[in-house]
Amino acid sequence: MAAIEGMVPPLVVPFTPEDKLDEEAFRKDIRYLIGKGVDGLSTGGSTGEGAILSDAELRHCLEIVMEEKPKGMPVVAGIIRNATRDVIRCALDAKTLGVDAILVTPVSYYGCTALGNYEFFREIARQVKLPLIIYNVVPTNVIGPEEFLNLLQIDEVFGIKQVDPVRHAETGALCASVGKARVYSACDRMLYGTYVSGSAGAISALVTVAPDLCVKQWKAFKEGDQHTAMEIHKKLVPIVQTYLQHPFPGRVKELLNLQGRSVGKGRHPNVMPTPKEREEMVKALKQAGLLKNAGEGGVYHT
Repeated sequence: MAAIEGMVPPLVVPFTPEDKLDEEAFRKDIRYLIGKGVDGLSTGGSTGEGAILSDAELRHCLEIVMEEKPKGMPVVAGIIRNATRDVIRCALDAKTLGVDAILVTPVSYYGCTALGNYEFFREIARQVKLPLIIYNVVPTNVIGPEEFLNLLQIDEVFGIKQVDPVRHAETGALCASVGKARVYSACDRMLYGTYVSGSAGAISALVTVAPDLCVKQWKAFKEGDQHTAMEIHKKLVPIVQTYLQHPFPGRVKELLNLQGRSVGKGRHPNVMPTPKEREEMVKALKQAGLLKNAGEGGVYHT
């Protein structure tokens, strides 16, 4: 659990025109991110269109990640399912591959009570027995700071991924006395601010889009170079503004495509950005210095 810290990009999942997993493109982007110095890898979450991956596709993605990752680099398996048994099935499958932790969303379709959430995560923990991070992203079933503190009574639950900066700060402060409690940031507009409020790092689409800058910012923050961290923040926010709209996976993919990282289109119905939205992406990437390799055969190196 302690090893899962720093910059952990949630991988995009490329598809072929026939809507199959594009294994070659997936491997290339994994290698690219590893080369940029990220601290871990995650697949199966929102950025990777995990809610519309089949169990077999999720497993295959994890197989590839486990093959490509360097020895000692942690891997977090994202699982987005609405039934307890479905989460457990996917998690046990991931466990056989040797993942280090699972990242599980609360149930979304029906919502849940605090007691229901506790029983949901307790049953997953009991049967899977892997470190568990709660992905607090479901508007119909928000896990508040006090509820997370209660969920920490489950031995396997050790972290929460927050998408709201205020909830991130409140959770970090409330759980500071619990040694195993770790709060991860997916507050893409305010990653730097969440580091100040005690984040253990970021499991954020922004790390996938701009790994160079995110790794540099995290290192600057940890070294006390707040000027550098703040200057990078100013470059990153305009990029975030171009993709934090629904549905966002296609927008994230287009930001990678524009940089020469060919990852194709979002899986239908995750539509791609309009020409006007694409222009804004180009502008934001240029301002951040991330388009210098575009049009020159891509940015991958074998």
